[in-house]
Amino acid sequence: MNGTAERAASTSGAASPASANVELFDRLFHARSVAMVGISADAGKLTGAPLRNLLKARFDGQIYLVNPKYEKIGDIVCYPSVQSLPAAPDVALIMLAAEDVPQAVRALGEKGTRTAVVLSSGFEESEEGAELARELAAAAAECGMVIVGPNCEGLWSVRERMVLTFGSAANRDTLHHAPVAIISQSGAIAGSISRHLQDSGFGCSYVVSVGNETVCDALDFTAWAIEQDDVKVVLLFIEGLKRGARLLGIAARAAERGIRLVALKSGNSPLGQLAASSHTGKIASPNAIYTDILEQAGVIQVDRLVDLIEAAEVLTYAPSPRHVGFAEAGLVVFSIPGGTRAMTADLCHRLGVPMATFAKETEAALGRLLPGFAQVANPTDLTGQVLTRPQLFEETLAVVADDPNAETMIIQLANRGPRDLREKNAHIVRAAKKGGMPVVVSFLGDVLPAEERHQLLKSGVIPAREPADAVRYLSWLYKFRQRAAPSQTPTGKAHPADAPTAWPALVALLEGVGIGVPETRVIEDDADVAATAQMQFPLVVKAMPNQAEHKTELGLVELGIGSRESLDASIGRIRDRLGDKHAPVLVQQTEIGVEAVLSVIDDPDFGPVLCIGSGGVGVELWGDVGFVALPASEEDVRRVIAGLKLDVHLRGFRGKPPADRDALVAAATRLGAFMLSARGIIAEVEINPLFVKPVGAGVVAADILVRPARGDAE
Repeated sequence: MNGTAERAASTSGAASPASANVELFDRLFHARSVAMVGISADAGKLTGAPLRNLLKARFDGQIYLVNPKYEKIGDIVCYPSVQSLPAAPDVALIMLAAEDVPQAVRALGEKGTRTAVVLSSGFEESEEGAELARELAAAAAECGMVIVGPNCEGLWSVRERMVLTFGSAANRDTLHHAPVAIISQSGAIAGSISRHLQDSGFGCSYVVSVGNETVCDALDFTAWAIEQDDVKVVLLFIEGLKRGARLLGIAARAAERGIRLVALKSGNSPLGQLAASSHTGKIASPNAIYTDILEQAGVIQVDRLVDLIEAAEVLTYAPSPRHVGFAEAGLVVFSIPGGTRAMTADLCHRLGVPMATFAKETEAALGRLLPGFAQVANPTDLTGQVLTRPQLFEETLAVVADDPNAETMIIQLANRGPRDLREKNAHIVRAAKKGGMPVVVSFLGDVLPAEERHQLLKSGVIPAREPADAVRYLSWLYKFRQRAAPSQTPTGKAHPADAPTAWPALVALLEGVGIGVPETRVIEDDADVAATAQMQFPLVVKAMPNQAEHKTELGLVELGIGSRESLDASIGRIRDRLGDKHAPVLVQQTEIGVEAVLSVIDDPDFGPVLCIGSGGVGVELWGDVGFVALPASEEDVRRVIAGLKLDVHLRGFRGKPPADRDALVAAATRLGAFMLSARGIIAEVEINPLFVKPVGAGVVAADILVRPARGDAE
């Protein structure tokens, strides 16, 4: 098992057989012999196009054709069956009817082939094909075979000039190689991205249309791709991930190797919805969970297909922003038109790109060089004077680039942008190389020819059509720079024997993760009522946690009980609503503080997911909740909180004292660790509201919901 698989296994419990077998993945992508099973002599058919594409790519390995209808196709011998092949091919491309695919896999396995690409449809995507899918998976397991698909467009391995696909994007005489891998759950999207990158002359290294992922899935291929010497960027088009918790380990390995992962998430998870009963579970949409967990993993998320294509070009060559270590550091703007100043500043604020504050020496130097009407503060308005006097452009550019707070730079050109770039190219490239930082040249709507754009990128300069693109590119680079190695996460306690339901066991669970409870009495008889005499009004009366899940909606919580008479009446009303005059109820001291919600739900794609947000009804009213895949570090939790409305209240809102954020973060990480140890026993836990007291006073849980796992839980 390679390092990536080990990390994945530590997160999800086990690595899949495919991700563990690096040798077979190497054989798949570096095959020296290919069998095309079910090939047609008609290149106009989907079953004939793969041979045309492979020949046009000038694959120099052995090609075997299998179809009993032909003796030859062109100059290549065609064999009647897999069994009649003279040797075991490294990889087989299967284009048979779905019902014939499992047997073909077994025949290939008996021959000695261990990798296959199945283009055929008719499996999981149809109700009647589900059994065939199970049979295909069983055949692959019996043979120890890794399979791409079925129901896919196949794969490309550009350096090997091996394209195993019917896709028209591969129908070309020249393949351009660049360190970009494309892994897509949509064959059409994979073909579109590869077509654009090839048409522009930029290129790619690997393309995988994963199809139904019956045997190998998108994360298996991602884990392999990030280990390759001809991959710097991986583009992912995903709808849902199988055993998605592996993403954290794979992304950590990518960060370790300097590989940049970019994802376009489309649609909701096809693997099912949450069967959660908590408030957080009700609003935990698959897209919201994916958004937060992709960010946790350090994967750049984009919203458009064109962003994936641009990310391939920009992120392949652009360095990370310099890290100068000053609070005033960030982006410096060398702008000729003044109209883009406010626009650029607004975009930076929106996308999280820090703007640098010029050193006094920088502003003074610019003031000496430029006319008095120029704006020498960052972002600058240097005026057209820098173009009319060639020496002035070079001098002012050097001043801005040499500012001690400069981590990256935008050079904003005006309406003759491409011409000015060509005239000033040597100065701009020199500034980029000297500064060792990303330099973006931004136009006002102009687009460079593809070859010129690529040459500029290779020289360390990023061309952008307009300021919005320029800032967007830099936001990607800053996010990658912020991506840190995984932090230490707390270890869960011993595996609990049962899901706690009784109040003492629930209190023990809470205290075990560092969460206090209000002073509480369990009322079962008159003696228990008398014991509340030492408690201070106002009090809270509620049903026991195991009596009802959503007590507020059922009228099973009464607040602000201010007298002994009111307490007796409230206990009676709660028992009446429960339909049991002797039912035990809870009486609690009233707590105050910032209301938060803290829970762990079992997501079908990622497994246990920590949820944190505004408490009380705020979690459903505002949807103010963030998600972290487990195991979670304190840094993960702090990052999620920083993006919530809850953060404003924790800082101290309208004169209230700051709340104990550290206690909340610690409790969240410990609860996550506990829930990992309790998986299969506890399906879900929600603490709502969780009162975050002032700094140093900790956190107190007013209520807790625990939902046991079903008997068939993993």
